Amino acid sequence: MRPVLLKALRLAFIGALAFWSPDTILHAIRRYSFDSPDVRFLTFAMPVTALVVLVVCAKLMKVTPSALAGGMLLGIWVLGGVFMVIGGSFSGGYFTGPDGIRGGLLMLAISWFPVITFLMATYDGSLGALVLISLVLLIVGILWKMYRSAEIQH
Repeated sequence: MRPVLLKALRLAFIGALAFWSPDTILHAIRRYSFDSPDVRFLTFAMPVTALVVLVVCAKLMKVTPSALAGGMLLGIWVLGGVFMVIGGSFSGGYFTGPDGIRGGLLMLAISWFPVITFLMATYDGSLGALVLISLVLLIVGILWKMYRSAEIQH
């Protein structure tokens, strides 16, 4: 694989892992007790975690925040369904639901589409966090590009 493609895939995976980890972990801990206070917590914890990782990775990997924000956003939307399938399995859904492995694999297969990520996040309780991080990463990407172009002109 080309180094650029590998770097893009790595950024996407890092973004997805950073953003969806609090959701998956909280679903594993709370299981059947997941409630509205958990949703409120995740609405802020998930974007904060992703932004901290963005800043750290930008420094360590020497990648512009604009490129990192784009890669992370792609990973969050494409891999979101995978993480929600894992998290939902802790409370009796997907792999542990009535359809067992077959139902889990079916959801896993269709979860790669970003539209499904949006739908699943609605039921998962992470839609607010998904919309918030999407807006923030888009703004970071746009503002960084504007800053760089203004810096080059001077």
